[in-house]
Amino acid sequence: MQRGRRCQLANRVLTLPGRCTEAGAPNRQPQAPRPHPGECAMPDSTRFREILDRTFVIDTHEHIRPLEKLREGPWDFIELCRGSYVAADLRSAGMTEQDWPDADATPEDRWRAFEPWARRVRNTAYYQSLVMGCHKLHGLPEQDDVNAFSMPALTEAMERMRRRDDLYDYALTGIGGIQVALQDPHWQPFCWETEGDVLRAVFRINCFVMAPFPGQADHNAAAPHAFATAMDYEITGFDSYRELIGRAIEKYKQAGGIALKSSLAYDRTLEFGDVSRDDAARLYARGADALDAAEAKALQDYLMHAVVEAAEAHGLPIQIHTGIRAGSGDCRGANPSLLTGLIAAHPNARFDLFHGGYPYATELSVMAKGFPNVYLDLCWLPIISPSVTVRMLHEWLETVPVTKLLWGGDCGSVEASLGALEMAKRVISRTLAEKTELERYFSHDTAVDVATGILHDNAARLFGLS
Repeated sequence: MQRGRRCQLANRVLTLPGRCTEAGAPNRQPQAPRPHPGECAMPDSTRFREILDRTFVIDTHEHIRPLEKLREGPWDFIELCRGSYVAADLRSAGMTEQDWPDADATPEDRWRAFEPWARRVRNTAYYQSLVMGCHKLHGLPEQDDVNAFSMPALTEAMERMRRRDDLYDYALTGIGGIQVALQDPHWQPFCWETEGDVLRAVFRINCFVMAPFPGQADHNAAAPHAFATAMDYEITGFDSYRELIGRAIEKYKQAGGIALKSSLAYDRTLEFGDVSRDDAARLYARGADALDAAEAKALQDYLMHAVVEAAEAHGLPIQIHTGIRAGSGDCRGANPSLLTGLIAAHPNARFDLFHGGYPYATELSVMAKGFPNVYLDLCWLPIISPSVTVRMLHEWLETVPVTKLLWGGDCGSVEASLGALEMAKRVISRTLAEKTELERYFSHDTAVDVATGILHDNAARLFGLS
């Protein structure tokens, strides 16, 4: 499944760079002792941050581009923005494709062309988290922003970094302390190899729902019928297509797979109705061209239930995008509460619901509180808005069992992933300091369990990584 040698979690646990604990050691460093009365204690936020910095991280979601793609063309902070969520903010601020700086210009001239646009968006969490990642990985002084003076040195540092063959392990594990990062390699359908030890591929299942007929493919160009041909499996009708879904998921599981991923919210509503097998078979038999929109949706609804059944049969959690769509102001049809029927129909399946459901975060807290099989994933949310994440984390800590909260970066570069982790640590530290110091809502020991649970323990249990 991986070209690199994967870290055997059962035998050892990665720590900060240069150290490793042997088998039988706990999966996180011991917590700092609570000071005795009368001792001078650090502020709680600082103590929690130190605990988080000593905690091994399991990152539930990334899209980090392959080294081969990373090494194509120019590479500097501007290109980093172009390939990140910052580009969506720049489009929102009025930037067009023609406004991007000339690739052949000097770093200083490229920055001068880009700076007026950067000023429009450098207030956003997307932008600030990217700068944080450059602080962490490339040595950009923490008091500095990216500007005409820092751009040349930063560009040189980024160029040196992308030449490293061990970039992902060095950056994510060595710098970030990330033990495992679940990678969604949507650019390589049905290929689950990853680069380095740290990345583990999930299996995106959109195509089985959106492209059931010959010649069809989903928005990532994944085509189930082409996959069946490669497997030397013949699809003769509805039942054999449904069986293909189970066979593909079984093949992924045998390759070491640990989770499925749905980004169907970019294609359609998250409401999946209860459609009978016979009705779905009749729709399939009519063919793609004969189905109207409602009929096509009904067939998709049935196939999504089939995917969940296969996930349950093979013991794989299913990650589902909910809420805000990248680069879009339209989040209609992406409210996580629309998944209620699907979740209720499969009580033994496990659902990892992404992005805190933002802007429907309260609805997701109700679902995670009421459904034993629903997990609330903060991935992406801290770099959308850290203040929203703090506010919602307060609510979730008062409503949802602590074992059901997870975190992931959801980024396309190691710089962005490190920045997202930094933002998440700030958010978690601040929230726990407020819960213990200001509100005195729960104890320091409970807060430590929350911190290590979000960044490591809960994902380790859900994905079978410990």
